[in-house]
Amino acid sequence: MKIALIKPPATYANWYRQPALGIAYICACLRAEGYDCKVFDGYFHSFSLDEIVEHVTEYNPDIVGITAMTHEIQQAATITSQINERITVPFVIGGCHVTALPERTLSEFPVFEYGICGEGEDTFVELVRHIEGTTSTGVRNILGLVFRENSDVITNEARPFSTEEELNSLPYPAIDNYYEKSKKTLANQNSYYVMFTSRGCPYKCAFCMQVMGRKVRRRSTQSIIDEMNYAIENYGAHTFNFADEIFLFDNKNTRDLMGLFIKHNLHKKIKWSALTRANFVTPELIALAKKAGCIRLEMGVESGDDQILCKIDKSITVEQVKKAVKIIKDAGIPLGTYYIFGHPNETVKTLRKTAELAINLNTDSIAVGLMVPYPGTRIWDLALQGKNGYHLLSQNWSEYDKYGGKVLEIDGLPYAELVRWQKRTLLNLYLKNFRFIDCFKFFWKRRRYIYFVIKQKITSIGK
Repeated sequence: MKIALIKPPATYANWYRQPALGIAYICACLRAEGYDCKVFDGYFHSFSLDEIVEHVTEYNPDIVGITAMTHEIQQAATITSQINERITVPFVIGGCHVTALPERTLSEFPVFEYGICGEGEDTFVELVRHIEGTTSTGVRNILGLVFRENSDVITNEARPFSTEEELNSLPYPAIDNYYEKSKKTLANQNSYYVMFTSRGCPYKCAFCMQVMGRKVRRRSTQSIIDEMNYAIENYGAHTFNFADEIFLFDNKNTRDLMGLFIKHNLHKKIKWSALTRANFVTPELIALAKKAGCIRLEMGVESGDDQILCKIDKSITVEQVKKAVKIIKDAGIPLGTYYIFGHPNETVKTLRKTAELAINLNTDSIAVGLMVPYPGTRIWDLALQGKNGYHLLSQNWSEYDKYGGKVLEIDGLPYAELVRWQKRTLLNLYLKNFRFIDCFKFFWKRRRYIYFVIKQKITSIGK
């Protein structure tokens, strides 16, 4: 039996071009069970919609799975419908959107016969066995599955998150769908290998869906180092991006892992980047991280107003952010920070605080997104109810993109005003800090997005 796994192509820009670990793990698990499985990642390979349809049709699979975040769900349905015109097979939707809205997703998009909620490795394998007819397990007994039965949509009991032992036993993700297995593949200076060392995040930020749950489950240090050595030996990896929701915790596990990097001389072979939080940053932790090979950190700041940070349950303060940034800068580690405009009860005053903080911190890079009420978050609930000044403008899922969608307004802050603050903050970061070359690089990298926005505006004027 052949299974095709799809990631939709980029809407307007593939800024973060790296393997999709979710479907790469599912592919590896299916192969481990003896199935023929291939990933068609439109985002990574810059496929057009038509090219994905053509490639998948040529592969002629028996089952098609596709992953989608909220802003991708409409595109995923379009791709699936076009494939369905050529081959008649079961179609399975996975990812954040169906996890948050299982029944609604299958009701809204009839082309999907099944949906997988949460972690998909075990659920997908069990579903394939069911479709193949090689198991006595009924479809209603497959945990984490939503499916269509006649005119009804049935949602099964949720599947528990994988344990640490189960994470350790997973096969390595099927990266061969992305790279040729050669020591030259990732030898380029700007190439890197992406992997996770844990799943889950213990925090409860109002804007985050937490598809991996709030309990952190960590792989063993040996499992992590084994995969790193595998990447070095088979793909020539020299730089690693740890994709954990938080990698650099200030705890014994993190310190032990970095200590092993040093003990095994990995820090002389490789460099790495990861996410941390302001409340974890200490001079000692950052010094150890640098010694262990850290070359870049990223950190969510979200707002420059302590009351806003409290409302969204970020569990940090502005003062902690300032101290953390100083410690990381003093250590000479490049830092990227993230901000959001459009928090509950946001005002011009709180926006100004955030903009000024971003500009004054002057980190190596920043991302300024507009709040999107993703299904499954508390922001979604507030927007639906019209609370905390929110006005939900659209439930067109294609608009649910924090860098390009018109979804949410706040009392006193229409959408256009939020966009102005977003653009002004990005521009002032570079101009007020005399970073003119960085400014050019930033906008050049995003030229496709800028073209997309201009084209949208021209189209809307024409209407």
